[in-house]
Amino acid sequence: MRMRFLLAIFFTVAATSLSADDYTWDFRNGHFDNLSLVPIGSGAVNLLEPTAEGLRITAPAGYAVRTVGFSPRFRIRGDFEILVDFTILKWTQPEDGYGSGPTIYLSMGKTDDPAASIGRKIRTDGRDVFALFAARVEEGQRIPSAKLFDAPQQSRRTGRLQLKRTGHEITYSVADRKYASVRELATLPVSDADVTLTRIGVEQSDPQSFVAMILHNISIHADELPDLPSEQSRTAQLYRPRYLPPEEPKSNRWIWQTAVALLLTCGFGFWLWKRTN
Repeated sequence: MRMRFLLAIFFTVAATSLSADDYTWDFRNGHFDNLSLVPIGSGAVNLLEPTAEGLRITAPAGYAVRTVGFSPRFRIRGDFEILVDFTILKWTQPEDGYGSGPTIYLSMGKTDDPAASIGRKIRTDGRDVFALFAARVEEGQRIPSAKLFDAPQQSRRTGRLQLKRTGHEITYSVADRKYASVRELATLPVSDADVTLTRIGVEQSDPQSFVAMILHNISIHADELPDLPSEQSRTAQLYRPRYLPPEEPKSNRWIWQTAVALLLTCGFGFWLWKRTN
């Protein structure tokens, strides 16, 4: 009887672990995961720098880059937990916008569909805050909401950001030190739909503001991670987040346009020759 009980527990745990997917990457190895992550943002190739401490991400002043970072090449389905550890190296107070700093942003579709984000931001008034955003859709209407929480003054601008979904609700949590236990700030209704776009990086409030941070690691645990590159065959087409449209097929339209133009030119020239002779 005892053996049957132990076997039942073992198979239950095994089934639970097999029913969930995980993705983790430690940027402190000095490498970027080119297979599973896609750089995003204007000039991202020059603004993402792998280092021994982690991935350095910079939004330079004087350039309207808005967002610099990366996006996973897979979707997130069901309940999930997303966690990142960061260190802000330097930032400047913006003159306009909603604030600059490291951010996790999730979208469940297009721009008018459910979305959520959490970030550590410096605001236009100089406040150092944790910024939360949620948007749900009810009866066809998109209902956004936002919350701000002051960051501890003694914080060294290092810490953790976490988004955790259970059902259709997302719990927003933070820590004031990297690798520390998180504390919950709020739980807001969003959606239980697939996350089709995950964006992690730096948000720039306005072109005059500067932000530089080190991203140490990323961890994603979910019921399912459809299109995870490591689970696909070598010949499978990688998933494209919606901001990376598929390549358009090469068109031969210019050949036909050139041919028609030549025919018209020849025809007009022949008509003009006949008229003058």
